[in-house]
Amino acid sequence: MKKFAIIIIIPLIIILTPLDATKLNSFYEIDGNILYVGGDGPNNYTSIQAAINDAEDGDIIFVYSGRYYEDIYIWKNISLIGENRNTTIIELGRGVLIYGENLAMLKIKEFTIVDGATVPDGAITLVGSRNITIEDCYFFNNFWACILTYNTTNIKISNCTFDTNLIGIEIDYSCNIAIYRCDFLRDVVGMYTYFSSFNRLLECNFNHDSDAGIYLKNSVFSFVFHCNFIHTKLPAYFTNSFFNIWNKNYWNRPRILPKIIRGEIVTNNKNIPWFNLDWHPLRSPYTQTLLNPRLTKSANE
Repeated sequence: MKKFAIIIIIPLIIILTPLDATKLNSFYEIDGNILYVGGDGPNNYTSIQAAINDAEDGDIIFVYSGRYYEDIYIWKNISLIGENRNTTIIELGRGVLIYGENLAMLKIKEFTIVDGATVPDGAITLVGSRNITIEDCYFFNNFWACILTYNTTNIKISNCTFDTNLIGIEIDYSCNIAIYRCDFLRDVVGMYTYFSSFNRLLECNFNHDSDAGIYLKNSVFSFVFHCNFIHTKLPAYFTNSFFNIWNKNYWNRPRILPKIIRGEIVTNNKNIPWFNLDWHPLRSPYTQTLLNPRLTKSANE
């Protein structure tokens, strides 16, 4: 499959467009056609949705740098890739920016998604779907959630930045969500889970006066490992959530003794204080995956 992908993509790059081959080959297996949005190609689409309407399962939609004002509905198993996450911008205002339902595969990479007012949905909303990959995206100033999952499984979210949003990632009735190497900056809540299980948060950074880093509600078997909580008012909290594992995280300051993560059990209108433990908290921030330069400065202050 990889050899076939290389054979197909090289002539397209040479003849049609200067598209970066390494960007495609490192993220996708080319099973179908490549459709282009924006740019100045003779057959390029002017909107992302128009390209999706004409795409088939397995196709790639490559979006050139620009600002796109549109709702996007995805019902096909495709790959959606921007030219550069800093210059390929999806903006709407009041509406769902990207909505995927009953998908067996979706890949999204290299976009900035801004100014969504999407209550009660997310800027990216995934319903009844599986095998989703979201990489290298930047979310800014979105009201409600940037990424919201409902009844969804097997999702990978990596190398994304969530900056000044109401909620970074909301996971509802979903399982097997892997979030790693992401930055959460100035969000009211970084990650929120509800009736969800077996989700993993690895090597992420919560920074710059977030009200709450992680809030688990009625969720079980969550795993939080090698994350940094720096200048975060409430690093983590949980309600009626059990069998969660916290290990080797940095909690606002150097620690030698185990870190207590406070929470509660709510039953019969009674709130019973409860706690989890990070038995091996870090004495200094886990610095291998500090994606944003501002985090490095804050970690050393």
